[in-house]
Amino acid sequence: MITAYLVGDEQLLERLRALPDAINSGLLRRITQLGIELQRDVQQDKLSGQVLRSRTGSLKSSIDLRVDQSGGAITASLFTDSRYAGVQECGFAGTVSVRASLRRIREAFGRPIAERAISVRAYDRRMDLPERSFLRSALEDMTPTIRDRVEAALAEAVSQ
Repeated sequence: MITAYLVGDEQLLERLRALPDAINSGLLRRITQLGIELQRDVQQDKLSGQVLRSRTGSLKSSIDLRVDQSGGAITASLFTDSRYAGVQECGFAGTVSVRASLRRIREAFGRPIAERAISVRAYDRRMDLPERSFLRSALEDMTPTIRDRVEAALAEAVSQ
């Protein structure tokens, strides 16, 4: 008869029980870090001349990051609440209604005049804006890095 003894079974079971928490905390840290890098890339590169030039900085400052951990999933979301971000990201072709307004003019028929305000009636305008992707293109550029770093975080959590 052969007798075998398993030495270290309690330590193994303890390590296996701790593995999900180690993986979760490592992934949360890495995904948060990747989200911050993606946000920085969008703001400093894509919205500073690479895709769009910054005029007022409102679109650039409206880019925000949210990291959620729920239902066994960790997600990092980059978003903006800017009114015109979707039009810039995806493009637009269609008609828009322009409200009546006052316009200040300093020139008429190519010649300078004393500044005065004129009333402009409401009108419809045809617009055809090309796609200028700053969010999707940044994510696409960073996808290989994201994949490599998430795999490295998983390997690191399992090997500890």
